[in-house]
Amino acid sequence: MTPRDLFVAIRMSPEINDNAAVKYSDYQLISALNSVLSIVYNTLSSSSNSILTESTQITLTDSAGTLPDDFLSVVSMFAADGTPLNPQSKSFDVDEHTYKIIGNSIYSKNDTIQLVYKPYFVEVEYDTMDTAMILPNYFSELLKKYSVISLIGGINKQDSTIVQQVTNDVYALTSGREYTAVEAKPAWRI
Repeated sequence: MTPRDLFVAIRMSPEINDNAAVKYSDYQLISALNSVLSIVYNTLSSSSNSILTESTQITLTDSAGTLPDDFLSVVSMFAADGTPLNPQSKSFDVDEHTYKIIGNSIYSKNDTIQLVYKPYFVEVEYDTMDTAMILPNYFSELLKKYSVISLIGGINKQDSTIVQQVTNDVYALTSGREYTAVEAKPAWRI
């Protein structure tokens, strides 16, 4: 799913009815989509699901390395051998079992570490309209619906009602999704 794919669906919606692309410019659609994506990303980054989780390997030089450009928060951290690392607090001394983040740098006594993290929201721009979005395709209807609302009446991020509606829809769409293949054990025995 790319932003351009969403724009086609938004333009074809009965409320917009802009198949000829004369009522709304691509820039207006980008603005509407970004306002919705901002709320969706903020909701997902504060939840425990793994939809927006990224992973990268960081090489440390003299016990220091640079975090990814889109780093928001740590989900988990592992040494090269797979050993989990714990955050170090109250001290600047780190060892092979701990890490510390200061600014855009990460510190540990390991040579390489595996960082699993949540990225922050990077706005869609005109040049990235054909780039696949990180969000799975099942978000397309939610993004289309609220982008249409944004175009018609605008989404004010200060308006807690619309923000709460988007947040509720995101939670309803994503809750328990990673556990759908788990079968429940029967409560009775024969």
